[in-house]
Amino acid sequence: MRVILVDDESIALDALAEMLEGFGHIEILGKYCSPKRFLEEFSDKKPDVVFLDIEMPVIDGFTVAEEMIHIAPNTGIVFVTAYNEYAIKAFEINAIDYVLKPISKERLISTVNRIKNNNIKGINNYKTVQEIGLSALKKGLKKVTVWKDERIFLINPADILYCFSRDKEVNVITKEGSVYKSRYSLSILEEKLKAYKFFRCHKSFIVNINKVEEVIPEVNSIYLLKICNSKEEIPVSRSYLKQFKNLIDI
Repeated sequence: MRVILVDDESIALDALAEMLEGFGHIEILGKYCSPKRFLEEFSDKKPDVVFLDIEMPVIDGFTVAEEMIHIAPNTGIVFVTAYNEYAIKAFEINAIDYVLKPISKERLISTVNRIKNNNIKGINNYKTVQEIGLSALKKGLKKVTVWKDERIFLINPADILYCFSRDKEVNVITKEGSVYKSRYSLSILEEKLKAYKFFRCHKSFIVNINKVEEVIPEVNSIYLLKICNSKEEIPVSRSYLKQFKNLIDI
């Protein structure tokens, strides 16, 4: 069984690694204090199971789990944490196990046996990525995780001008003019960003209302939105027009 360990506390990481090395059939592919670096290298490692801390700075364990599912949905997850209040959410994601720190040898044996019983291959009967993404909304969004050139970037929602879907890819455009890729569907991004004044104005576009500087009426009851710091004019389709008018009081 090939495993990776992710925990921002190096002491906890080394202690878990030492315990797992006592199981002859477990190969530790890597230990990561940085969840960002782990995600960037995850697809090349191809672990069977990831032991994942939850409370980590910059990117928490649930965000890491969501990104993992986009990359390799059959990889098993064991959450390891000092906090018991996340248990319900962990099992909503169908984690194999939820282990509280400090971990005893007996508790780890139970976890390893549970992994074996899942037969590794197809280890979790995961919910869809969409369901997991919507579940994560309950804890609030601080940063949006995006990708560019196989690297991860964490951006503030307020820095996003708009998002659009094209050729089955979702793109995120920022005020600096940078273009990033999102691994979420446009619908999930819409839900995640609603609290930050984002609006679905078209089947292919979500726009940051705070970045709209001009509304241009067009023929056929279509509006175009001029966005600050962008030459792009975003369409408001007829199916979203009534909602848009109510939103901006016109």
